[in-house]
Amino acid sequence: MRKIYRDFITKEEAEKQFNNREFKYFINKNKNELVDKIINKLKEDFNFKIKDESYWRVEHKTRGHKWHKDTGSSDQMIWCQVGVSLILQDGNSGGETFYGKEKDDKDPIKSDRKIYDLVAHTSDEWHMVNPHQGKRIVFLMFI
Repeated sequence: MRKIYRDFITKEEAEKQFNNREFKYFINKNKNELVDKIINKLKEDFNFKIKDESYWRVEHKTRGHKWHKDTGSSDQMIWCQVGVSLILQDGNSGGETFYGKEKDDKDPIKSDRKIYDLVAHTSDEWHMVNPHQGKRIVFLMFI
């Protein structure tokens, strides 16, 4: 299951997250207004329980992400139930998200996401993100 919540945050809310880059913050230990807002929204459509391992981070990785599920490439995140991403700042080009029926799907579905849209999916969804250029910053959360 996957869902897009349009215009979930404002530019000002996005900019508040820029200083949190590249660190892993555990949901149960590190309070954050945006995390609380996301969790409250997700409760409307997803069934999950926040685990001790559940975390969020802000990243800028130009290489993208190859096909994966949010349980991890070697099931190191088997606890994950829901994955979340939110584009805080768009890059110059690239960074498109795709969903597929299997790893390396030859006919993937391009996500119709835009900057400030919250994208959430259950951890059994195959997905990937193309490499990008520019200063694309993304908020990620794994519950």
